[in-house]
Amino acid sequence: MPIERNPRDSRLRYTKECLYASFLELLPAKPVSDITVIEICEKAGISRKTFYKYYTDQFALLRGMQEDLFEDYQERLAGIPEDVFAIAPELIHFVDENRVLMKAVFANRGEGNFVDRALDDLYERYAPAWQKANPKLSAAQVESLFYYVVSGLFGLVRHWLFDQPKRSANDVIADANYLMKLSTP
Repeated sequence: MPIERNPRDSRLRYTKECLYASFLELLPAKPVSDITVIEICEKAGISRKTFYKYYTDQFALLRGMQEDLFEDYQERLAGIPEDVFAIAPELIHFVDENRVLMKAVFANRGEGNFVDRALDDLYERYAPAWQKANPKLSAAQVESLFYYVVSGLFGLVRHWLFDQPKRSANDVIADANYLMKLSTP
């Protein structure tokens, strides 16, 4: 069972912080599949026994980190207007602040993946506003339009992380706004 998001026990909080920090240090150098539990534990100063108490392997640790990331994302977007032009900058800044982990998330799609969960969450949050803004479209057409636009936004973010990492978040936001204006009636 993964360590809870905000453990009250200071030892548990310290263990979690050390494991997360060591994993994040290793991620830029190699893919998750090449990182070993031994490496994570040595860098964290945590025993393997302690690691295995909470996680089965490095992918379980990544899933645990994605859980926390998803909760942070939900808190970040709470109260953002139901407008893709308002949400895109927040998403891009969020990705920028969590760049190393987000790159791992995009590279390791699987059960509980942050990207897939975020797409579904955004649809649930904003579908009524999109339907209202596009009254001539059926619900199915609005859903298709939403996933088309938002998947493009996530594609742009992925392209930035992997192919243009030196670009600033503000440059990506400007591109996203321009491209969304092209595709939004």
